[in-house]
Amino acid sequence: MAQEGEWFEGITHPIMDSTLGSPNDGVIGNRYFEEGDAVKQGEVIIELATEIEKLDVERRRVAMNLAQKEWDRLRQLAEKTNSVSAERLETSEGSYKIAKADYELARARLKDRQVIAPFSGVIADFLDHEIGEGTKVGNPIARLVDTSRILLVCNVPFEEAGQLIKGQRLPIKGAYQDPNKLTEGEIIFLSPVVDAASGLLRIKLVVENPEQLIKPGVMALIQLQK
Repeated sequence: MAQEGEWFEGITHPIMDSTLGSPNDGVIGNRYFEEGDAVKQGEVIIELATEIEKLDVERRRVAMNLAQKEWDRLRQLAEKTNSVSAERLETSEGSYKIAKADYELARARLKDRQVIAPFSGVIADFLDHEIGEGTKVGNPIARLVDTSRILLVCNVPFEEAGQLIKGQRLPIKGAYQDPNKLTEGEIIFLSPVVDAASGLLRIKLVVENPEQLIKPGVMALIQLQK
């Protein structure tokens, strides 16, 4: 049976933490969520002003549909009669494919004016960007975090960590407001190098946090079993 070992300090982090930047220069047009709101992967968080881009998408959609109808009409006519030349049919097909490509390109330009959640999480901060304010490409706009699981990062003495393996579960305390409440974390990373100055080895554990009771940024303790 494993003996109780010493406790070592670590810091809790979100399992995922991303600062989202502006995809283009422009003016903030819409903000669809507030700080603290949960968002799903793929949802639009912020949209730059898009009036011109939306009109272009609609214009090119209509042009694509008209080109497709003309191509379909000529194909049907060619099947029933010999009045449509192969060259005319090929030209009509090419016109449709060009119109379709233009439509997809317009949609891509519209999407490039949206800040989209790369993963499901909670909006932690909007970084002082309000509707009507201008922004530049790459400027940080929002911070998105996923705290459904917590990453606990610890530095432990190498001589104490010799028996640790990836996938091993270790006791954790101090992560909750209730100091007596314990949990466990699974080791997902063991640094391949030891810090020469301190003799410490960096390890990372994942802790399940479905009720969001563990907050990132607090100190917690892990126990190394002997």
